[in-house]
Amino acid sequence: MTLTQEAPGNTTTNKITTTTSTTTTNDDFTVRFSLTIQENYNFHLSDPTSEIYNKYKTDIENAVEGNSDRIPGYKLNSTRVIGFRPGSIIADFSLQLSNPSINFLNASDGIINYLKGKDYEFDDNPFAEIENANLRESSGPLFPGENLVLKCSGNITEWQFNGQRIFGVAEVLILINITPDKNGVYGCVSTKSSVPFIQWENVDSIQPYPNIQASPDTLFQCEDGQNVTLLCCSSSDYETEMVKVDDINMTLQEEGFDRCTYSYIIQNCVDSSGKVVFDCKLKNSKLEKFEYSSKRITLTFERKGFDCSDETFGAGNQGDQAKGSCEVDEVGSVTAVCQGTEWKITKDTCVLRVIQQLENDSQDLTLKTLPTFMATLSNITTTQERKITNSTGNIESIVNTLNNTANFTRNSPPITVEMMEDFLNASAIIVSNSTISAWYRLNNGKTTRNVSSTFLGAVEVMVKSLPKDASFKTGKSIIQLCQSVNLTFNETLEADQFAAISIPEEGNFTVTTVAFSTGYIFLPARNSSGYNSTLYNSINAAVVLVQVNGTTSNISLSFDLINETLGNLQCVFWNFELFNGLGGWDSFGCELISHINNTVTCKCNHTTSFSILMSPYIPPTLKLLLDFITYIGVGISLLSLIISLIIEAIVWKSITRNDTSYMRHVCVVNVAVSLLIADIWFIIGAAVSDSEETSVGACTAATFFIHFFYLALFFWMLVSALLLFYRTVMVLSQMPRSTMLAIAFTLGYGAPLIIAVVTVAATAGSGGYIREKQVCWLNWKKTKALLAFVIPALAIIAMNFVLMIVVLFKMMRRRVGDTTQNTDKHALVVIARCVTILTPLFGLTWGFGISIMVWPGSEGLQIVFAVLNSLQGFFILVFGTLLDSKMRLALVERLQKPSSDSSGTRDTHFGISTSSVFDFFKGIRRRNMYHISGSAITLGYGTSGTYSVTDSNINV
Repeated sequence: MTLTQEAPGNTTTNKITTTTSTTTTNDDFTVRFSLTIQENYNFHLSDPTSEIYNKYKTDIENAVEGNSDRIPGYKLNSTRVIGFRPGSIIADFSLQLSNPSINFLNASDGIINYLKGKDYEFDDNPFAEIENANLRESSGPLFPGENLVLKCSGNITEWQFNGQRIFGVAEVLILINITPDKNGVYGCVSTKSSVPFIQWENVDSIQPYPNIQASPDTLFQCEDGQNVTLLCCSSSDYETEMVKVDDINMTLQEEGFDRCTYSYIIQNCVDSSGKVVFDCKLKNSKLEKFEYSSKRITLTFERKGFDCSDETFGAGNQGDQAKGSCEVDEVGSVTAVCQGTEWKITKDTCVLRVIQQLENDSQDLTLKTLPTFMATLSNITTTQERKITNSTGNIESIVNTLNNTANFTRNSPPITVEMMEDFLNASAIIVSNSTISAWYRLNNGKTTRNVSSTFLGAVEVMVKSLPKDASFKTGKSIIQLCQSVNLTFNETLEADQFAAISIPEEGNFTVTTVAFSTGYIFLPARNSSGYNSTLYNSINAAVVLVQVNGTTSNISLSFDLINETLGNLQCVFWNFELFNGLGGWDSFGCELISHINNTVTCKCNHTTSFSILMSPYIPPTLKLLLDFITYIGVGISLLSLIISLIIEAIVWKSITRNDTSYMRHVCVVNVAVSLLIADIWFIIGAAVSDSEETSVGACTAATFFIHFFYLALFFWMLVSALLLFYRTVMVLSQMPRSTMLAIAFTLGYGAPLIIAVVTVAATAGSGGYIREKQVCWLNWKKTKALLAFVIPALAIIAMNFVLMIVVLFKMMRRRVGDTTQNTDKHALVVIARCVTILTPLFGLTWGFGISIMVWPGSEGLQIVFAVLNSLQGFFILVFGTLLDSKMRLALVERLQKPSSDSSGTRDTHFGISTSSVFDFFKGIRRRNMYHISGSAITLGYGTSGTYSVTDSNINV
């Protein structure tokens, strides 16, 4: 066998393995050859520190040394394994000889027999002479669409690409219209001294497609002096330039250039429409013949008014659709629709350029590039996490990349644990808690509903590619992978959400599990009962993927529930075939074994991805009834509040002549206004939540205003209670009206504003402000943001009760000196009056709300809470306005004599009552046990029973 020769004193780099050969002395020659071993390639052979690498290296070097006596002129201990490469397993190694023309065939049989004795397998003629040659006729980069010309000398028997035979036996091989996937190792095979002679070259200079990113065609409102910014950019391998093709009216004057953006000023607007045409093109003139070398941009200018107009999307009228550019480091586009006077974004396909390049590279993977690619994927997703987590385009692109990678491993050798760790690192980024909003949009998008199922499928395929001969654990806190080789399997998974798996059967099992603690974020809750079942179902435990390398029909799974208030337990697995391949949860083959405290145990007779599916205790029929009650009640509430405000406006002058009466009605009006605006935002929030694609921004705004105005309602009720306390307990104290107003408005609106702003600032950034599934109300499961409403509301209710007890105690003490026979009876009646009016209103609604949290299965509580909560405005009208006899009298007089002056002094009795209750109260007054002058006491308004007392001088 004749081997290649290197000139003495030279150092040559092996382009296949990037290993540098040794330098010889003047008396020795370094020769190189390859040995093909008939085994599946192992990725650990690319790691010189791995056990298998060093085993193969030692065996091959010992085999040569052991047969060195058959190699005349061989220098002892000079054999060096350079590296291993795919193609079965190809070992490249070198040795030193004193004469390069010595035939090596005499030693080859001995080397093969030695290695066969160590269980290596070989085909006939496994040795080949190799030579790193310059096969390309030209140097420099190659571009897509060009021709690759390779030339080889000798009697060519075949051409190879990455070790695989390709068509052609001529000395010149021409590949036309090359693409980036044609980078790789090319070799020509001939015969020399009766053995194969391979001349090879690693071609890695074929450039990727430029992927030009240019501004879309846009219509602009022509206004002299307006700025226009255009985008013209490409990948880092190319340079671009913007060339103006047509501008008859000289409409645009270039102002400057920064990176990929070009700035222009509009000038010379004319009455008729005009057009300006640009080409965003590559600077390399040799590429002009290719279509990918440029993109045309056509701008249209019209001198007229439009409903919507801005620099990003241009001009348009109601319902028009327009496209805008992504950021400089992104590819894709943004689509918007003109609504009102603004462009509303409806679709965002922008993807970071580096993420898109990863997706492109994942389509051309090889065994050699896979380990490096996986490490690059992990590093890029980690460094770009902030830009990835809220971007549907980036998440979808990464899922495609992971899926391409997993599909490649279907036919590859088993992957390494390090490669799986890289895969899980990238996966953890796209299923973190910060991605909840992006996954909601993906799972509800018309073309992206299968992304979550694709991701889960990619993980399952990747797990199958792991070697099954070792036990190990790896992963992140939200994704934990565990593999165990045992006769039985009983394992607790260490994800954020508890899960445990047991296989009671005995056998030679290799069990691999992956636990997702955030499975409820990226997987929809739809199940086999229907696609829209996601509206009332929830994933209420970790999602656990189970694969068994063996046969089993009995798997026990235990889960800790995320939310204990849900019911209707189902043990389910992810069925990729449901809903025409979109995937969904299915309970076939799984059954519920136990539900003890917060732990659920299931048994299934197959392996796949499992979890617990639950739904609220409210069944769909009851939910429909509650929705009906709520919307009808809110309608009545809105009408009642409007009537109440109108009545207040009509009689305002006649009923606000003293400070106490004035402040009492200020409280009533602000309570009504707060509830009115809160109800309006409630309707807006409900409409946003029910829309097909919920806008996170709109839902966040609705939640903020609902939170703020409901808090304002409670704080104004607190102001009313403080007013009652002040006028009853501190009788001799007099505070200016301006001071009372300042305190009232600071407390009524200032405190709610601070609480609402702090809540949104603390939780919105992590995606924990609004509820899951984009329900427009404060989040509970993730950040407990709902406490920012519950705690202030309950605190105010408690304070009002305390204040009321103090007020009643003071009233009772003032009658102790009265020796009339009806003293005790009068005290009881006064207390009864307060309790009778205040109790149904003071905290009753939210008392039922808290009861529902304790007993979520009570349908009666659900209905009562819905009725009381939706009729708050009606309660304000009745108890704050209509049951006030003075207001009724003033309203009657105002309507009968709308032009009369009502400034005269009137007797301040309650007037004629149509209610037996008020006849009873009027009888109590006639006993002169408790005389009130000024304006009447009005106790209780609003659903939480807040109260106020008008100006009164109490004489005992």
